[in-house]
Amino acid sequence: MKANHPAKGNRIVVLNRWSDGFAAYQRYIDHAANKIAYVCTPNSVAALDTSRIAHVEQLSDILDEEALHAAVRACSSALGGIDRLVALSEFDLLAAARLRNSFNIPGDLPETVVRFRNKAVTTNTIAAAGLRVPRFAALEDLVVAKAATTTVMRFPIIVKPRSGTANIGSRRIETRPEFDALWPTLPLAEYDCEEYIDGPVYHVDGFLLNGTLVIARASRYISTYLQFAQGKPLGSVMLDPSPLNEALTAFSVKCLRALDFRNGPFHLEIVRGCDGLYFLKVGARVGEGEIPFLFHDLYGVDLFALWAAQQSGDKARLATQVQAALDASASSARGGFLMLPEPVGKVFVDAKLLREIPALYEAVFPKPRHFFDGTGGYATLLARFRYRAASEHEIATGIHTTLDNFQYTLAEIAAPPFTAEPAAPMVHPGRHSPPLLPC
Repeated sequence: MKANHPAKGNRIVVLNRWSDGFAAYQRYIDHAANKIAYVCTPNSVAALDTSRIAHVEQLSDILDEEALHAAVRACSSALGGIDRLVALSEFDLLAAARLRNSFNIPGDLPETVVRFRNKAVTTNTIAAAGLRVPRFAALEDLVVAKAATTTVMRFPIIVKPRSGTANIGSRRIETRPEFDALWPTLPLAEYDCEEYIDGPVYHVDGFLLNGTLVIARASRYISTYLQFAQGKPLGSVMLDPSPLNEALTAFSVKCLRALDFRNGPFHLEIVRGCDGLYFLKVGARVGEGEIPFLFHDLYGVDLFALWAAQQSGDKARLATQVQAALDASASSARGGFLMLPEPVGKVFVDAKLLREIPALYEAVFPKPRHFFDGTGGYATLLARFRYRAASEHEIATGIHTTLDNFQYTLAEIAAPPFTAEPAAPMVHPGRHSPPLLPC
């Protein structure tokens, strides 16, 4: 696919797997001043504005790195070389780093990205810097030393894939017999386990430029992503200014420096144990779910735009956006979110709130008759709610009030929803929703 729009700026390749509004890269990259090529899936290419795109390569599987390498080679031929490569999905970061290495493109290289994509490498690096981490081990090491397992790791433990995202495949194991039953079913070399630290869990999200914070917000989870993956609601509340808020931000910066991370967005999770703060996980990417929406709605900061400007080498655009984010970082506004997971196998009929909630400013529901097939990710959930107010307490109150007053109707189906009428609907008042952990 060609469009003859000569550009004087950089020659940029974009890896795009998104087929929704996130694929509007023209918001982030000047397609008139630069020469842009895309590598997409057939679904995601339909979401692009192709009027100023120089070249497009389509791949049925963007995770096929051999095919991806060939596609980028074709883009390089079409562009006359590649100056920058942009990848904004966590699933593409390591492949993008390998491509930069192969094509001699500036930006994050494999030795940088692997420190974030491989949980064992991440945790070892942070522990070596003298920061607290849960006791952890490769699953294969524990199995080899089964007799000593209980001296190495205390139950409960968290078993998780070594490379992954959003706690997909992670599970909490309560007892040694449960562990002994699980480990033969897993590819041991691909899993780690870590000690479960009891305490409230927090996340810190923001953006670094040359090792300095541009903007950051610390938030407290109400429930966790691990529990969300198990079908429970997930909430989060931005913290008021406090010594704890400052400690969480400072701890995050120490972790990022230990990982030699200097430029880009980050999402870092921390648990406050009885003896202090413990590192849990980190992603060198924009936080998932409602996090980017909150930064945009509360502070006017588009973390994806910042990231794209940094990756694409647009110094002027990056400088403007960084200054706006620095100005916004002083804002006293606080926000939060609530996400209700997909009721897999059901059809969405309708939903409503039984009362007005002052802190709630946005509620997102699926379209009527949407079939929950378990592939909605964070985009098509049972419900997504966003909150803003002047204090942490107002946000937390709004989240709990939402749970108490949210009513939704689902239907059973005997076949895919486009071929069968739903059976009698089931009405679920909010009081029957799975309870969240207390604030």
